[in-house]
Amino acid sequence: MTFLYPNVLYALILPALLAAAAWWLWRRRSRKWEVLVSPDYRHELVHAPASWHRVLPVIFSVLAAVFCILSIARPIDGYTEVKEVPKSRNILIAIDCSRSMLSKDASPSRLGRAKTAAYDLLDALPGDNFGIIIFSGESVLLMPLTHDHNALKETIEQLQFGWVSQGGTNLEKVVRLALQTFKRDKEADSKNALVILSDGEDTVNVTYKTAEAARQSKLIIVTAGIGTTIGTTIPDENSPSGLYRDRRGQHVVSRLNPDSLQYLANQTDGQYVQLSDGAALNRFVKDIAERLDVTEGKEETRRIPNDRYIIFAVPALICLILTLIAGTRWRSFRRSSRRGMALLAGTVLLCTGLLGTEARADTAMLDNVTDLIRTGKTEEAVKAIDGMIALPDLPEETRQALEFAKGCLEQKAGNPKEAAEAFSQALLSPNRSLQSDSHFNLGNMEAAKAKTSMTFSRSEEKQTPPQPASIDDQIKEIDARLAKIPEAKQHIKEAVKRFDDALSAHRSHEGAAANKEEMLRYDKELDEYRKQLEELKKKLEEEKKKQQQQQNKDQQNKDQQNKDQQNKDQQNKDQQNKDQQNKDQQNKDQQNKDQQNTPGSQDKNKQD
Repeated sequence: MTFLYPNVLYALILPALLAAAAWWLWRRRSRKWEVLVSPDYRHELVHAPASWHRVLPVIFSVLAAVFCILSIARPIDGYTEVKEVPKSRNILIAIDCSRSMLSKDASPSRLGRAKTAAYDLLDALPGDNFGIIIFSGESVLLMPLTHDHNALKETIEQLQFGWVSQGGTNLEKVVRLALQTFKRDKEADSKNALVILSDGEDTVNVTYKTAEAARQSKLIIVTAGIGTTIGTTIPDENSPSGLYRDRRGQHVVSRLNPDSLQYLANQTDGQYVQLSDGAALNRFVKDIAERLDVTEGKEETRRIPNDRYIIFAVPALICLILTLIAGTRWRSFRRSSRRGMALLAGTVLLCTGLLGTEARADTAMLDNVTDLIRTGKTEEAVKAIDGMIALPDLPEETRQALEFAKGCLEQKAGNPKEAAEAFSQALLSPNRSLQSDSHFNLGNMEAAKAKTSMTFSRSEEKQTPPQPASIDDQIKEIDARLAKIPEAKQHIKEAVKRFDDALSAHRSHEGAAANKEEMLRYDKELDEYRKQLEELKKKLEEEKKKQQQQQNKDQQNKDQQNKDQQNKDQQNKDQQNKDQQNKDQQNKDQQNKDQQNTPGSQDKNKQD
């Protein structure tokens, strides 16, 4: 017999130290109490417990520890070889590596969020074959279908922008490459899956022919949109401003565009999900995986150890029981146990009677409401509850339970104000579970308000094509988003307080604990988002200042040019006037000369 984990045997030194410490303490046990009692009456007044009461519990506890350590070391008696044929499903993961995936409206970035989602998929389906495709304008099979998830994770971890040379986003080539991969691996006749992780900014658009080919090949496509419809700028380390610009020098704002992703998922009987958390994607992919065909791999031989830990586990349990028996004082135990059992029985009977009465009353009152809810008549159910609450002789416990039911119906009908009032009335119930659920629902309403307040309408973009926004427009949009953040954080604060109240009333409320963690995480994301917006606003203001300075400089140059042109025009005009005067003077002199040269003038001159 050998041990599978021999290093655990070093822990055997702990029981030895425990035994040595017990012996040392027993040797140093003080006997100063003997001076208080006369030796003649010591046997009558002092009743010392027997030595075995002190020794046996220590011995049994040391033995129990020894046997436990030996059992944990996992003793085995050889191995048994088992031949098995692995059965698995085939899934390709396509990750967008275009420049837009560097945007940081998903934490830490869109590409980083896609990597995290890929890790979650590998962990959620550990027995299946996966392959990795990276794409932008072109598609590359980075890793073929394999069962080695560690190698897949290492490959995904090293993935970064620039691995695909051609820019843009071409989803059509991704689908074609997936079909070729499954056909090459002789899996084209079985149902396979393709998971696309992208922000959806398809620069080519998927054709019906490609989607139809995927559907005929039984390829189920699951698409995950990463990012937000609000969008953000794209970082660029080579740019002086740290942001990517187009050819016109404008900042490029990248937004989630789910149209092509939704089209592929709908045409192939798949599913589209906006990637807000990894759990949602895992759930959808697990549902899709159940519809895939299972393929058989090569026969493998697996060695299974023959465990013999039971030969140490049973003695450890026996020694533990003997430790409890040897260390118990049975006379005092019998007296206390009688009183405790009587009190416990009385409490159980009382609680059973009270709970039974309340349950019967609540059941009788809620029968009609339950029928209305099942038939989908929410408004009539609310009216019926209001009629019951108005009864003067209705017990308070039932009234508060009806208020809680009314709050759930109003919340479902989209009436948050009425739902909050009903849940507030339900908080008056002495039932701790009802209090906890009321706080929980109020917290969910505040959480919904927090997320709704950060939602921006983009309906106008569907009617008109997007135009490059000016710096002033971008700054105004950033200011609008920054103004929404304090309101959202206030709702988050109220939601967290409600969830804390729910946990105070009922510690095992898992939903309250999970939602509280989600709200705290969302609060941190808002802080990061505000920081990004402030940094972007600062860069835009600096850029605006530079543009204004450049515009002022250009205006000054233009004004100087206009002034120089005016001076030049005035000089030309003065020169023209001077030339005209000279010309007129010459003409006048010529006329005088001509008059002097006429015959009449010459005769007159001769007479004179």
